[in-house]
Amino acid sequence: MKSEFTEIEKEITKNFKKIYDKFSEDLNFGKTSFSKKMGYSSTSQLDATLNGEALISTKAIIGLVNNLKVNPGYLFTGQGEMFLMDDTEIDKLKQDNFELTWKLEEAHKTMQEQENTIKKLEQRNNDIIELSSAAIKYIKEHKDDIKETEK
Repeated sequence: MKSEFTEIEKEITKNFKKIYDKFSEDLNFGKTSFSKKMGYSSTSQLDATLNGEALISTKAIIGLVNNLKVNPGYLFTGQGEMFLMDDTEIDKLKQDNFELTWKLEEAHKTMQEQENTIKKLEQRNNDIIELSSAAIKYIKEHKDDIKETEK
């Protein structure tokens, strides 16, 4: 790679090589078809970019994004997904997100209802304990009276 390239340009070229490798190795894309999808008129332009002799052109970047669904964020930074999602995937994710949000809200409502029920049951339990304690105290205090009435 030419030394006059900036670090950003070097990063873009490195990321472009990864993208090309993905297409050529994993997706069995040939150099000619890849070049054409990018908007290059020959493979020599692709070779020059891959060898670091030239920078990827704006036209080629647009071709990568529009024709090959390459994520421009990945091309420029190397971060995120290499490929853009299609509209059906995005719509599916939006629907899933909506459903999960609704379920989360319902779960929060259910949890609040259960917390309220627990508080009521704890209060009832405390009331029963107080009544039982009062009854035991009453029985102890009136033990003799109770025996008298039993006779």
